[in-house]
Order: sequence, then C-alpha cells, then structure tokens
Amino acid sequence: MSYAQVLRTYMDALGRSDYVTIARLFAADGKVRSPFLGEMAARPFFDRLAEASEANVITPIDIFLSESGAPDAVAYFQYDWTVKDGSLITFKVMDLFRFAPDSDQITYLDIIYDTHPIRDSHGNKYESPL
Repeated sequence: MSYAQVLRTYMDALGRSDYVTIARLFAADGKVRSPFLGEMAARPFFDRLAEASEANVITPIDIFLSESGAPDAVAYFQYDWTVKDGSLITFKVMDLFRFAPDSDQITYLDIIYDTHPIRDSHGNKYESPL
C-alpha cells in the first residue's frame, strides 16, 4: 500500500471506530504521541480511544506526502468525536505518520491539534469522572 492509501485506510477505519484495523497498520513497536495522553505504544493508545469513544465522524481534508523522500505523511481531517458521556467534540487535526523504511507499517503517529478549546468546554475525556 502507498502511504496515501494507508492514511485513507486509517481515516476510514477511525470513522467506523474500527480500532482493530487501525492497530494492524502499525508496526509491532509502533508508538503514538497524543496531546492528552502523551507518548505510548499504539495498541494501548487505540484501546484507550475505543474506551473513551461512542462514535467518530471523520471528514478528510487532505493528505500530504514528504517532498524530501522521508518516510512521512500527514492526514489532515475534521474529527467529530462523540465521547461516552454523549458530548460531541469537533476539531481539526493533523496526524503526522512516520513509516518503517521500505514499508507501509506505521512506526510513529504524532497527533497534532489545539487542545485548549476542548479542555475548556469538555474537560479531559480520557479520564473517568471520580
């Protein structure tokens, strides 16, 4: 699969809340860095996302591929995220993907978005209320 195909598969699977498909896109030692959760292994990250989510709607905006030949690509999309308490959180996100050399396996995902409006209006939706 090309990098662009991997990103389209990722966005499609995220929109269907298909975390099994997403996990398969990552190398066994793949990692994710999230503004809310920090850096962690990919599979536990997507397990946490699944636990926090009720539904996802993904509206792709664009895909960017490295001009330098680096194994990097970016998915830019709008994320309409319904969390377990029923809150709808909408934001634009740029997910920066790094791939294993000569492979379509994702080794690193850096999730980039502005958390300030989300934290102000909705709090941290990855943590259970006490």
